[in-house]
Amino acid sequence: MFKMQFRKNEIYKNYIIPLSEKSFKLNANKKLNYIVQHIIEQEKFKDNEVKKFTVLVNDRAINFILVALPNNFNGNDQLLELGHKAVKFIDKNSLDSIYLSQLEMTNSKNHIYTELFIEGMIFGNYSFDKYKSDTETFNKELVITLDDKKSLRNYFNQKKLEKLKTVFEAVYFARDLVNMPPNELTPQKFCEIALAEIGNSAKITILDEDKIQKLGMNLLYSVGKGSENKPRFLIIDYIGNSSKSEKYAFVGKGITFDSGGTNLKPTGSIETMKSDMAGAATVLALAKIISKTKLPINVSFYIPLAENTIGTCAYRPGDIIKSFSGKTVEVLNTDAEGRLILADAIAFASKENPLFIIDIATLTGACVVALGSDIAGYFTNDYMLSIRVESSFSSKGENIWRLPLYKNYKERLKSKIADLQNISKKRTEAGAIMGALFLEEFVGNIQWAHIDIAGTAFMEDSHPIYGYGGAGFGVRSLYYLIENIL
Repeated sequence: MFKMQFRKNEIYKNYIIPLSEKSFKLNANKKLNYIVQHIIEQEKFKDNEVKKFTVLVNDRAINFILVALPNNFNGNDQLLELGHKAVKFIDKNSLDSIYLSQLEMTNSKNHIYTELFIEGMIFGNYSFDKYKSDTETFNKELVITLDDKKSLRNYFNQKKLEKLKTVFEAVYFARDLVNMPPNELTPQKFCEIALAEIGNSAKITILDEDKIQKLGMNLLYSVGKGSENKPRFLIIDYIGNSSKSEKYAFVGKGITFDSGGTNLKPTGSIETMKSDMAGAATVLALAKIISKTKLPINVSFYIPLAENTIGTCAYRPGDIIKSFSGKTVEVLNTDAEGRLILADAIAFASKENPLFIIDIATLTGACVVALGSDIAGYFTNDYMLSIRVESSFSSKGENIWRLPLYKNYKERLKSKIADLQNISKKRTEAGAIMGALFLEEFVGNIQWAHIDIAGTAFMEDSHPIYGYGGAGFGVRSLYYLIENIL
């Protein structure tokens, strides 16, 4: 994946040099400094522009990737984008070693800008070619060399580097899961992967379709019963502090493929529905980081898994189903299935009385309409939890925006013949809000946040940070949120 090292006074094949107001500091040798200074004087740079120059030094080709930093940063996502863009300027076969000049002032002891830039580079170095028969066999490890100076060594100490690698192993893992084809990543296969990845570092419980039904999780059972790949409910209990009973909970939507069921999705909307388990992938990746870093905190992870397909046993519009909470739900649209399986999982998690519940899900196309593919939407019933969510995502350069839990809309979820219906009476309005309000019915009196990643989970066009396909959005930010509770 990547390796970081500290060296002085060596000549490298590739240099990434950030420019701030046309100034730079390259701690190499005078000849290279002179070459870069000459390039700056001859070239014009716009903010956020990246240019590559190849020059001969002692009959050796040297690549200089110059990055024009903006005078004023609008957000940390800019640094991720610049790191991603810079690494893409280097040919894949040149990813043997890169010398990176720090982004901060020379005497700075805090290197958060350099860290975010490096994270952008690591995002840009990801590829998913498991199913290609003609894959190139070059080494994909990205070696990043920083100047051997005290402040950089102190900031990027061994503990920090190990954590950074653990976090991005989990980000890559989540991206791989989202990119896997649905014929291979079934609910059962997802559970097997969880067992292999988490091992003995946490307690893992897997409920099959019979246990799900006996437990009364009829919403989850109904959504998944139409497929030959039956539903599963995955529970991961991590105990990092046995002296305390308090714990936190995360719930991830795990629809491993969503056909829409009887309300079949049309061509143009169905092709990427393997990504409808991105919430589950995010939560499993988070469990992997927390268990590997051995945080002294107690966290439980609840992942309902199902395929929403058409079949002789599939559930139908008009069905009324009793949920785990006891509330009955009239199904008016089988393509609003994510909220059904989450409702049972959230109600189950609420019974355990965690300090908060955060669910993450590719829940509504309406959230994409509202915020696009660069921004996730979130809802919460607690102000302090909203501060935690926003600060964590902002610090890691991941865009998120709070949407309202508008109480007057709750009336639209009332059914004439059941407690609730799974879609609004006004079907073209406030779809993301209605999905969140439905979930809130199963939370109880617990602090709760719902994060809708329908737009940010899977990139159908190349994204300036996440590239194409599974994004791994939210993994870093949610870990940072948990870490900062300590």
